[in-house]
This record gives sequence, structure tokens and C-alpha cells, in this order.
Amino acid sequence: MKINNKIILVIIFLLTLSFRLYLSFTNSSFSSDDSYFNLRVTQHIIENKNPLVYDELSYSGRNFVYPQFFNYLLALFSFIPEYEKIIPSILISSIIFIVYLISKRITNSANASLFIAFISAFIPIEIRTTANQISVYSLVIPIILLMILCLLNLETKKYFNLFILLSFLLPLIHPTSFLFAFSLLFYLILINTESINVTRYKKEIILFSFFVILIINFFLYKSALVKYGMNIIWQNIPGALFNEYFRTFNLLEVLYLVGVVPLILGAIGIYTGLFKKKDENMVLLSSFILSSLLLMSLKIISLQAGVLFIALPLLIASSKSLYNLYYYFSLTKFEKVKRYFNIIFFIMIVALSLIPSIFIALSLPNYNQDAEVFKWLHENTEKSSVVLAPIELGNVLTYYADRKNVADNNFLLAPNVEERLNDIQLIYISPFEIKGLELIKKYNINYIYAPAYYLNKFNLQKIPYIDDEKCFELVKKDVYKIKC
Repeated sequence: MKINNKIILVIIFLLTLSFRLYLSFTNSSFSSDDSYFNLRVTQHIIENKNPLVYDELSYSGRNFVYPQFFNYLLALFSFIPEYEKIIPSILISSIIFIVYLISKRITNSANASLFIAFISAFIPIEIRTTANQISVYSLVIPIILLMILCLLNLETKKYFNLFILLSFLLPLIHPTSFLFAFSLLFYLILINTESINVTRYKKEIILFSFFVILIINFFLYKSALVKYGMNIIWQNIPGALFNEYFRTFNLLEVLYLVGVVPLILGAIGIYTGLFKKKDENMVLLSSFILSSLLLMSLKIISLQAGVLFIALPLLIASSKSLYNLYYYFSLTKFEKVKRYFNIIFFIMIVALSLIPSIFIALSLPNYNQDAEVFKWLHENTEKSSVVLAPIELGNVLTYYADRKNVADNNFLLAPNVEERLNDIQLIYISPFEIKGLELIKKYNINYIYAPAYYLNKFNLQKIPYIDDEKCFELVKKDVYKIKC
């Protein structure tokens, strides 16, 4: 009995959602520091009904600029128990349906589209970015995929209207909208270069979307643009962390994060569409890949964001390669082995995409130990206390302890980021107590959290001068109170 494709899609969606919810509910903490930032912003919106523009805890008080539509969306569903785990999981799992529709539009092959939809649930880089996290990419990825679907169907009024709406919406969600706008520009250049006929109507809509995204971002980041000028591109990321955020990728890493199947089949699909048949759909997908590669090489977008927006177009382009393979079977005597091919291909997906994704999901960090310490700080310290913690724990600290941090990873408009990062490191590693105390007083620090795993990075077992009982008191494991 042949099963309806819609039923298969729903089954894939439910399996994917179950996998993600299992990861979330079997972990007592989220797997990224950014999750706690998003949780704080969402709770602020729920309690105050307005966006967070001044954060009294981050950097011990600082102005804040960031699009918060994603947080408003979460706040809208706050009546649902555990909404912060359920809603992001539903959002990112929904890409299965969108990827299926895009693939079906490109190939008109249900079989190829179902396979690609299944793979979309287990892209390693996407699992690393969104699994067990309150990640804005849970919304960004479906929105961008929807916009690609709309671009393929602009002649239909409902898709046209949706594309216009999403053009206004995307910049209110995340700065990744710049990448999308740049990809649209790249697309227009490519179709002219390849002499592909595209209606003037479509070109005008694309240009409209490009300028809408640009203008909205200008107004959102106006204050940051005035302060940093063109250096806003690098988001005020300190030099010590610059190479970590904008790492140079290598082929093996990309192969692992994108997945062998999407990378190989996608590359074949793009090559065929660009150099043999001049397929407009492949040109559109390749524009995202090429723009991501260019922006990564110029260190304008992070490796994680770049690989993510290379993986998705490659995955969709894979449907073209798969369709061509099925078409070849239909023209030859190999039609009879098509069923066996489907079984073998499914096993390959499990081995090369599903299993690596599970390994990545299980290896994601957790903050259980840190959370317990910060909860203790919340219960046993004064509300006005300033707590020093490693910068990668800044948002976890402010969420659980509800105390001021010295620094976190929200760098845009943050005061003296470069100086603070150097000072924080000196407090932990300086052999001189005088220097340590000078910096502690500079930032009015009341407590220091010095976890062993952080000190191990500097080959230290403890802060060198921390044994001075006149100035430091161990009040909890790895937590020291400043007494002088």
C-alpha cells in the first residue's frame, strides 16, 4: 500500500521534533550561553511589555541594541509550559515542510523531495547551532527558506505577498538579513553574467527587498553605526576573540558539519545547473553559497553562520542531483533496482548525516555545574553584587544569579570590550596580588567565580594570589568573596 507523501512528511516532522524535545528535556540546562541571553530578553518582554534597551546586569549596566522579534514571538507563547524549549524545537523542525516544497518545486519529484526533507532534519551544523538551545536561528532558518520558496514562486500572488512581508520581518529578527540581502545582489549579478532571462518584475521585487532590508537595518543599528562606522561589520568583537569567531574553515571540517551526502550531491547539482543547463533555480542557490564563502573569507560573518548558509542551499541542490539519478534509472534497465537504491541511500543518510548529528547533539556543552553555583549566588549575595566569571558564562551568570557581570559576549555597544577582556584574564592569571586587586577594585567586583576547567586553559589550578585570607574568602567551591 502506497503511503501518502503528506503522512510521510508529518512522520518525519514528529520524529525530528521528538528527537529535539528529548535532547531539551533530558538536559537541565541549555547548550549555549546565548540561550540564557534570549531567555532573559524574553522574560523582560513578558514582565515589562517592551524591548530591552538598557541592561543593568550586562557589563554592570550598558545600552543595548538588538532586534527582538524572536523574543516577542517566544513571549507570545509563554502561556505554554516549557515554551522556551517547545517553541524553538517546533520552529526549526518546520523546515522539513519548507525544504520539501522547495525541492518539489525544483524537481517535481516526490521521492527526491522526501529524501531531502529527511536529510534537512539532521544537518550536523544545524544541530550544533539549534539543538537544546534558545537560538534565533530556529526562526531565521525557516524564514530564509520560506523566502527562497517565495522567490521560486513570485508569479503567484500569495507567495509575492509573503515575500514582501518577510522582507520587512527578517531584519527585525537577526543581522543575518545582511547575508540574505547580499545573496540577492549576488543573484542579480549571476543571472546577468550567465545571460539568464528573468522578468523585470522579479528583478524589481528583489531590489525592493534588498533596499528594505538595508534601510531597516540602518535604523536598527543607527547608534552603533555612528559609534563604530564601517567597523560595525565586526560587531565590536575584541581582538583576542576575533580569530575564534572568524576562523578559517578547512575542507574536512566543512565535510563533517555539512554532511557528505548534501556536500557531494549538492555540488553536483550546482555544477550541472550552472555550467550545463543554466538552471535559474541553481543560480539562486549558488548565490547563497558564493556570497557566504566570500563573506567568510573577508571575515565578515562567522564560520558557524557561513557553513550553515552553505549547507542549506547545498542540501536543496541535492534534490536536483537525486532527481537526475532517478530520471537516468527510468531511461535505462536500472529502473528495477530503484527500490534497492532507495534502501541503500537511506542507509547512507543514517550513517553519514543522522549518526554524526546525534554525536554532535550528545557532545553539546551543558552548564549544570555553573548553574548550581550561580543559583547559590542568587540566594546568598546582595542584589547589587558584581560577580566576575569567564566571559563565555556572562549570560548564564546574569540569568541564574541575577547579578551584574563584568563582561559577556554581547559586544555591540559594550564599554571598553578590549580592555575588559584583557583585565579579566589578568585577574585570573596575574602572579601579582597588587595588580589583581587593582583590577578588582576597578570593576567593583564582589565575588569571583574561578571554575577549574577555565583555569586549566592557563595551566593553573587556582588564581595565583587567591590564598591571601585577608582579602579573599572561599564561600563556596570555586567562589571567592572579596574582603579588602
